[in-house]
Amino acid sequence: MKLITPSALKKRINGKKILLDTNIIIYLTDMIQPYEPLSRLIFEMIEMGDASAVLSVVSVAEVMQGPIKKGHHQLAQDVKNYLINFPNISCQEITAGVLDRIGRNNLINWSKLRTTDSLIIASGLANGVELFISNDTHFKKAIPGNFALSFDT
Repeated sequence: MKLITPSALKKRINGKKILLDTNIIIYLTDMIQPYEPLSRLIFEMIEMGDASAVLSVVSVAEVMQGPIKKGHHQLAQDVKNYLINFPNISCQEITAGVLDRIGRNNLINWSKLRTTDSLIIASGLANGVELFISNDTHFKKAIPGNFALSFDT
């Protein structure tokens, strides 16, 4: 497995509005190697204003599940608060407008997606993101390469 280089990652996301999939967040919160440094770089760029990001409330809920399953309910709340209050990140709730996006963009191969992935991608589309960042195989199969970025090359 070969990873994208930090310089290539910076170049791809600089100045863009991006959607972060759940796995990108978990790489940072759970310090999963070898992806954690790349996730950290993305969050640093977002914090500095070199990029902006959208998270789906679905991703926030998925990230909260890790601590909850371990009985760390306060940590789950702290992670939620950290993510929804992070500079230059907006958290998209599931609304009728988001649901209206599912199945309507012909660039997305919706049949390759699980329900949660459809909601996450539709959240990005509702916010006009330019790039979807995920290491999820379903995302890679459903989103055209010029709109998708994966840590694995």
